[in-house]
Amino acid sequence: MAVGEGHEAFELQIQDAPHNIEGRAAQEAKWEGSYDDRQHWSLREAYIIHRDRLQTAQQDFYHVQTLVRGHFTSESPLRDLNFSLLERIADFAFLQGQAVRFVADWQQTSLDKHANIRFVARKRPMLHFEADAGDWDCVEVDARESRVVCHDGRMHRTGRRLEMIHKNFVLDTVYGSKVSDETFYQEEVRPLVQRALAGTEATVICYGQTGTGKTHTFNACWQRVGADLVGHSISVTFFEIHGKKCYDLLQQRKEVALRADASEQVHVRGALTATVTPAVSSDLETILEDALRLRKAEATERNPVSSRSHAVCVLDIEGHGTIRFVDLAGSERNYETHHMSAKQHRDFAEINMSLMALKDCFRAHAQLIRQRPGRPPYRASRLTQVLRSCFTDPLHQTIILAMVSPTATDLLHSTNSLLQVTQMSKALTQLRSECTVDVPLLSFKAESPIWEWATEDVDKWIKTVDNGRFKYLVLPPKITGAMLLKLSSQGLADLFDMSLRESRVDNEGQAWNTTASSAAGVARVGRLLFNAVRREAIQWEGGFTMLQEAKIREAMERQRAEEGHDLPPASERHCDFFFWGNTSADPQQLQDR
Repeated sequence: MAVGEGHEAFELQIQDAPHNIEGRAAQEAKWEGSYDDRQHWSLREAYIIHRDRLQTAQQDFYHVQTLVRGHFTSESPLRDLNFSLLERIADFAFLQGQAVRFVADWQQTSLDKHANIRFVARKRPMLHFEADAGDWDCVEVDARESRVVCHDGRMHRTGRRLEMIHKNFVLDTVYGSKVSDETFYQEEVRPLVQRALAGTEATVICYGQTGTGKTHTFNACWQRVGADLVGHSISVTFFEIHGKKCYDLLQQRKEVALRADASEQVHVRGALTATVTPAVSSDLETILEDALRLRKAEATERNPVSSRSHAVCVLDIEGHGTIRFVDLAGSERNYETHHMSAKQHRDFAEINMSLMALKDCFRAHAQLIRQRPGRPPYRASRLTQVLRSCFTDPLHQTIILAMVSPTATDLLHSTNSLLQVTQMSKALTQLRSECTVDVPLLSFKAESPIWEWATEDVDKWIKTVDNGRFKYLVLPPKITGAMLLKLSSQGLADLFDMSLRESRVDNEGQAWNTTASSAAGVARVGRLLFNAVRREAIQWEGGFTMLQEAKIREAMERQRAEEGHDLPPASERHCDFFFWGNTSADPQQLQDR
C-alpha cells in the first residue's frame, strides 16, 4: 500500500467549495508578504548594544562556578564555607547569589544512560564574519561532565533592565569546538560502522539549525566511512524528503514513492540503488558528493546554501548490516523567515511536524525499553516511517547529534535544538535546569569626583553601582553628588522612604523591590548606599582626606546641637540634622575594603 495514500484521499475530499475559494485566495495573499519582525530584530539589536554588560555577566557566572567548585574540593579553604555564605559572597561581588545553588545542584547529577540510543552535542567554532560583526561565544561546553550551559542574555520585558538566563543541559557526550573531525568519528560514528559490519543496523541522526555544521560533520564522516568499508560491496540509496514528497538524489532528483510491505517495512519505490566496492575511501565519497549537489537548497538569511529537506543516506553492506545517515532539515530562526511565500510557510510546517513526530517516537521507544506502555507514532510523518526500525528494533543503535552554534544571535535556536534533543529522553529532561539573574542595564564610568556630579551623573551611578544593587531606587529630583555626601545612612534611608511614599501617592510606580519596603529593609538600604557613596568618594584624589575632615566637622556640629548652641547656616553644615542617623562608618575601614 502507498504510505500516506489515505491522507491524500482525505485531502481531495476536503477541497474548498466554490464559495470559499475567494476567501482562501485572500488568506494566501496575506501569508505571501513580508512580516513585522521588529521583535526578533530588537532581540538581535539588544545583543549588540548591551554585549559588554552581557559578557560581563557571563564572566561573573564563571567566577561563581569557581567558588562552588572550590567548595566541593577537599583541599580548598572554600570547603569550610556554607552555601548561605557563598551566596552572600556571590551576590555582593557578582550579583549572582542565586546561581550558587544552581551550580551546586550539578554535583548531584547521575545519568541513567540508554542502552541503544546516545544523545550527543557538538559545538562548532566561531566564524570570522561573526566575530567581525561583534558576536561572541556564549555556549559553555564541559566535556568532563557532559554538560552544555547556554548563557542567554536578553532585555527584560519591562525594557528597564537586562537579565541573564543560564540554561543547563546534560547529554551522554558533548564535544567542544576544538575537537577534530577525526576524534569525533573515532569516538561516535566508527563504533556504529563496526556494528553494521557485525550484522546489525545503526543510524546517525543530525539535528540543528542551518549553518551549525551538520553537512560538514556528515561529509567528514563519509570520508572516513569509505576508508573503513574498503573492499566491502555497498549498496547506496540516497534520497531526500521534502514536505510530503520524496526525491531520489541518485537520479537527478526524480520523484519516487514510499511503499510499505506487509510487515510495514518501508521501501523507496523507483529509487536507484548504486552498488560500489570501494578500493579507496574516495570512491564512496564521490557518489555521495554528486548526490549532495542535487539536494534542494534555497537561500535564507543565515546560509545561502541552506538545505531545506531531510536527507537520508542508506549504506547496505552486503553480507553484513546497514548504517543510515540522516541530515535533518534546519529549522530557521523566526526573523530568517522574513521574506517567505505561503508555500514556503507550509513547507516549514511540514518540517516541524516531522521533527515533532520524531521526538514522540523516541520518547515512546524509551518507554518500551523500560517495559512501560508506549507505542511509537511512526506513521505520523514520512521521516518517521523511513526510520521505523530505530523505534521498533531492540538491537538498533542510534546516535542523535545536536549541532550547536556558539554565537549569541544563534542562541535562541541553539537552546531549542538542545531542548528538542533532550526531550527525547525523560532522564535528560529531568536533568535540565536554568537560573535567571538580573544584569545592570547601564555602564557608568565617572569622569569627575562624586562631589562634582550633576543629577544626571547620580542617576546613572545609582543604577550601576555594586552591580546594580540600587537600580530600583527612585531618586528625588535634583539630587547631586555633593548632596549625597552630606547625608548620613539614616538620612539616605529617610530620603528614599519619602520618595517611595510619594511615588505611591502619585501612582508613579515602585521605588524598589518589596523586600526593602519594610522599616528594616529601608534602614539596610540606607546603610548600603551610605557605604557605596563613601567608597566612591575615596577613589578620587583628596576624597579620603575630605571624608576625615567631614567626620570631624559632623562630630563638632552634633556636640553643638546637643549642648543647645546655635548651628552654622544650613549651607555650611556638613549634615542636615533632620537626617541624622548612623554615621559610624570609618573612612579608614572603607578604604581597607
